[in-house]
Amino acid sequence: MSRPTFALGDLAARVGGSVAGPTDLVVTGVADPQLAGPGDLIFLLDTKHLPAVVASAAAAVVVPSLQPGLAKAQLVVGKPRVAMARLMALFAPAPAWAGIHPTAVVDPTAVVEVGVALGPYVVVGAGSAVGAGSVLHPHVVLGRGVVVGAGCELMPHVVLYDGVRLGDRVRLHAGTVVGSDGYGYVPDEAGRHLKIPQLGNVIVGDDVETGANVAIDRATFGSTVVGRGTKLDNLAHLGHNDRIGEDCLIVSQTGISGSVTVGNGVTMAGQVGVAGHLTIGDRAMVLARGGVTKDVPAGAVVSGFPARPHKDELRRQAAPQRVEALRAELARLTARLEALEGDGSGLGG
Repeated sequence: MSRPTFALGDLAARVGGSVAGPTDLVVTGVADPQLAGPGDLIFLLDTKHLPAVVASAAAAVVVPSLQPGLAKAQLVVGKPRVAMARLMALFAPAPAWAGIHPTAVVDPTAVVEVGVALGPYVVVGAGSAVGAGSVLHPHVVLGRGVVVGAGCELMPHVVLYDGVRLGDRVRLHAGTVVGSDGYGYVPDEAGRHLKIPQLGNVIVGDDVETGANVAIDRATFGSTVVGRGTKLDNLAHLGHNDRIGEDCLIVSQTGISGSVTVGNGVTMAGQVGVAGHLTIGDRAMVLARGGVTKDVPAGAVVSGFPARPHKDELRRQAAPQRVEALRAELARLTARLEALEGDGSGLGG
């Protein structure tokens, strides 16, 4: 498969930038400055890395502002990190699968739109639909009545249980399971755990991406919802009936209990835990290993366990560091008091 090539001027037009140098320079790839060859485009995201850029063999560099004296073609953009993401996508390899592999099993009642790729041993269940241009890698399983939107990519061993609905351009990495039963049990008369049937589904919005081995539980009733543009890192878990807003960032090993409402633009760092039936407001941030046990207001930054305003948590963490100094001060004051009492000049002397 041939690699894509672009003229530098064309790349500038795609990201709203300008070129200082030859606009017809051919770019054949993107790379780290130390690994780049003459056809590669590199990125200067921080001027402290300028020496590495100068030493690079690359012929062109994306810069936040014109760098005088730099003997390379420059693509100048206001937001180089955004440009980097968009330009790197142009050079990303195409999916390995095209067409429908002969080992794929597609139920006669399923609908597979034009341009869909189904890899080896993919299963598409009864009444399911796969949108145009979507790619299902080997061993992906869709249950009954599943809807996969257009332009989605499901990596190997992704499983979508019955009734799951994905929007467009959803990307699920290997081992992700969407629509497994929520964790619902009730003790019966004998104290045994009686399963509560989980009768709802999961709805995933456009442009959602999960890392590997993410689990999203189906709702008991209604729907578990993941809003448009939200990104979940590896090993994250969403409980039944959670409603996650748009453009959230949920980092690895975060676990959210059932019936939690998360607003738009919320960030949860690694290993965050959230108790059930809580609300986390828009643009709130829960820092790493925070344990959320009560509602978090919009815009708040919380940390610790139980999670509290981050400044309060920092003061709590700092307090033990003062213990030795306080002990030394107490010893000094005690010695002074004993000295005063010993020479008769103390209180009552």
